[in-house]
Amino acid sequence: MNFAGFSLRNLSPKIGSPGSAVIASRFASNEVTFQTRPYKLHKLDSGPASETTLTKEDALDYYRKMQVIRRMETSAGNLYKEKKIRGFCHLYTGQEACAVGMVGAMDKEDAVITAYRCHGWTYLLGSTVLEVIAELTGKISGNVYGKGGSMHMYDKNFFGGNGIVGAQQPLGAGIAFAMKYRKQKNSCFTLYGDGAANQGQLFEATNMAKLWDLPCVFICENNGFGMGTSADRASASTDYYTRGDYVPGIWVDAMDILSVREATRFAKEYCNSGKGPLMMELATYRYSGHSI
Repeated sequence: MNFAGFSLRNLSPKIGSPGSAVIASRFASNEVTFQTRPYKLHKLDSGPASETTLTKEDALDYYRKMQVIRRMETSAGNLYKEKKIRGFCHLYTGQEACAVGMVGAMDKEDAVITAYRCHGWTYLLGSTVLEVIAELTGKISGNVYGKGGSMHMYDKNFFGGNGIVGAQQPLGAGIAFAMKYRKQKNSCFTLYGDGAANQGQLFEATNMAKLWDLPCVFICENNGFGMGTSADRASASTDYYTRGDYVPGIWVDAMDILSVREATRFAKEYCNSGKGPLMMELATYRYSGHSI
């Protein structure tokens, strides 16, 4: 079963675990223990938790947020076809569990910077659906008064929405530097796609982040294609979580929202402990073209 990118397949509790007892007496409990999908680790002795607890409130919250993003993007697609949205329009359809799972583990003072597929992130980090749609259609009531459009939306601790492929990578390292300089116990989550994973500025940014042990999580949302080019045809190595070399990494099945949440918790704790940056690869899939 799959709802808005949230796969329930293989999420059954361990037999004999507290979770299985909760399933049997679900009317007497408000939470269930699930197993996460297996992780792949690079230069780490241990990784995220292999099981996690999900409350009824969180389950409904995650489901609602993913459905809102899905319906918002469907509406954006329809408006684009009606020529009410101009220019490019990159939809997040299929990748909802990445953003919602990450936000489920983040603090309000953590920072996020991403690429141009940013509508869902904009909604999750402070804007209303109407503000996102208004921005897409160039209205003054939009997220940035109709001046940013599809690729340039912002909010507190949300630094975009960047239209240049890979340009957000060194900016993310800079935001993490500011956090360390101010002695904040927060992290900057710097997202990019597999199409931007071969950019030279990524390797420059990870080198600087490791050199200064910055609290930066570099996250590759690997949806399998950079525009229309498959990852296998563009990258000599598609194990993006290992591409930091001396920077530890984690591979995550990002169609499983709970696996994403636990990996994000682990990454945040790792970076905030002063160990420096971490790389995450979120294996996901977009259900629409690169841009409609």
